[in-house]
Amino acid sequence: MKTYQLSSLKVFVCAFALIICVSGNYAGGKIGQLPKQAAAQKQMQSLDGHSFSLASMRGQVVVLDFFTTWCGHSRLHIPTVKRIDEEERANGAKVVGLAVEEADATVLRFIKEHQIDYPVTTVTDPVFGGYVESRDVSVPQTLVYGRDGRLAAHFVGHSAELDAELAATVKRELAKR
Repeated sequence: MKTYQLSSLKVFVCAFALIICVSGNYAGGKIGQLPKQAAAQKQMQSLDGHSFSLASMRGQVVVLDFFTTWCGHSRLHIPTVKRIDEEERANGAKVVGLAVEEADATVLRFIKEHQIDYPVTTVTDPVFGGYVESRDVSVPQTLVYGRDGRLAAHFVGHSAELDAELAATVKRELAKR
């Protein structure tokens, strides 16, 4: 019974993400705001042992990608995030993957399988909710912060159009000085 309930929850979360992804960038009034202090100052450690916080990355364009290893939309979204990291790292973009409610060993296998080179950490739903300032913890969700630390865009879900808009947003933010 528990396995069925967990599988049903996973299906529901992915289905909800698909519905939301049609609407694309949905952050509304949060665009242009600085993150709450609790989110900006939160010290995290990547699975390869490096510590960081959102506040410590000010001056760079930061892409936070919240995902799970089991969600099909998250898996489809990873190549876009990897491409942004590979193409824009030298220009000042900093990509960070945040696996939501996942075991470190599972995420490490996922990183290896998908050849992810950017830092990845694991977070809990409450930490995730603190960053997106919402109870909506569907995945994937991608936040783009400008060099000034303000939220430039918030994307929910995965689609070719959304991925193109994400890449364009990162380029636009990098062009700002």
